[in-house]
Amino acid sequence: MVAEPKKAPSIDADPFKTSTANVSASAGSAAERVVLAGLDVRAQSALLQEAFKRPEPLLPDAPVSDPSPGRHGIVRRVAWRAFKSMLGLGVVIVAGVGPVQRMLEFSSVEAVVNARLVTVRAPIEGRIADLDFVPTIGAAVSKDQVMLRILNGRADRTRLDDLQRQVDQAESDRPGVAMRLQRLKEIYEQISRQARAFQAGRIRELEERVMDLKAQASATDASELEAASTLSRTRALAASGYQTTVALERAERDAKVAAQNKQSLDHRLFAGVVELEAARRGEYVGDSYNDRPSSLQHADELSVRIAETEADLNSRQQHIASLDAALDAEASRYFELSNAELSSPINAQVWEVLVAPGEEVRRGQDLLRLLDCSGAIVTATVRESVFNRLRLGDKAQFRFSERSGSYNGTVVRMSGIAAPSDNLAIQQTGLSSGGYRIALSVPDVASTQCEVGRTGTVVFNPSNGSGAPVQSLRDAVSFFLPGS
Repeated sequence: MVAEPKKAPSIDADPFKTSTANVSASAGSAAERVVLAGLDVRAQSALLQEAFKRPEPLLPDAPVSDPSPGRHGIVRRVAWRAFKSMLGLGVVIVAGVGPVQRMLEFSSVEAVVNARLVTVRAPIEGRIADLDFVPTIGAAVSKDQVMLRILNGRADRTRLDDLQRQVDQAESDRPGVAMRLQRLKEIYEQISRQARAFQAGRIRELEERVMDLKAQASATDASELEAASTLSRTRALAASGYQTTVALERAERDAKVAAQNKQSLDHRLFAGVVELEAARRGEYVGDSYNDRPSSLQHADELSVRIAETEADLNSRQQHIASLDAALDAEASRYFELSNAELSSPINAQVWEVLVAPGEEVRRGQDLLRLLDCSGAIVTATVRESVFNRLRLGDKAQFRFSERSGSYNGTVVRMSGIAAPSDNLAIQQTGLSSGGYRIALSVPDVASTQCEVGRTGTVVFNPSNGSGAPVQSLRDAVSFFLPGS
């Protein structure tokens, strides 16, 4: 059966229908242009193919349809195209406002919670001793808690042994000096008693001599008085002619001799008194001995030797005391070189363990790394345009990824593209390459549990006012994005 040819479209169409179709087509084209402006190349191509799909030609013998159903079809197509246009516009808004908002705001490229690492190094060389507590990664340690002990059996103790020998020698010499001092004191005491006895005897002797001289002086006084009386009688008798001149001269001689004897005894008595007073003072004057007797001279020599021995003993004691102090210091130094206990300087968590019990370590070698969660900060990388608008002390908000809420912070370091600090747990070199590095102090993050390594985003509020227009535009865009 041969298929009947389709009829060509009638040329004698209603002008009203044609104009209405043109208007509808114009409206549809305008809506399509709106939709095409917000779609990518692939979506635009698919939409254009659907819009310009060729309709099937009408059969020649087909009856002319009622104009009313055609008008309803055009309205349905226009409504459907308008619906698709509105749907595409909504997709554009939902999918595009978010990136535009992130592009307009002063935010970081990457951000991570970071903290300072405290490195525990070996103060001496030696072997790691076995302990009941073996630090493990992630273990919490308290301040001053002993974590490792290093034993060094090859520490140099030459100086310690030398000081010990000197102390032993000084201690062995001190008893001999003390015994010699004691013996000298005993001899000195004996000679001192002898000298005191000699002094007492000499004083007694001089007192007796002075008493004898006083007695002789009394006798001489009597002889002088008698000679003077005899002389006066002889002179009277010689004047009367009853005595001779010889008798007068003899009487004068006797009187003169008696006077001289009295003067001599007075001088001898005075000398005796002087010698007695000197002996009482411990001084000896006379022709038969020196100013000090041999016993006192020996006592003087012994006193000098005693003083020298006491000084020697005191010097030895001081030397021993200084040696003991040096020995104690050297013993402490040797103990520090042979035994070292490493304790945690802070309350922290074990981040990395670099040694094991029984391992030999050298001085200055890294043994442990502790994570100081109390000083947690946020390190981030930003674009150059954002970095140039920031200043130290600017305020910012940090938001964790996949968590609601934000934490207030302050910009405390802007290192830019310079080498970052190497004492942080998360190295900033692991973040996006080519970024500008900054650090923020976020007290609320530091006060909570240790969340080092958690990522998030930092939004900055520059203090110089350069971000105010962009902030206003961002707020306007956020109005069209629900939930932003």
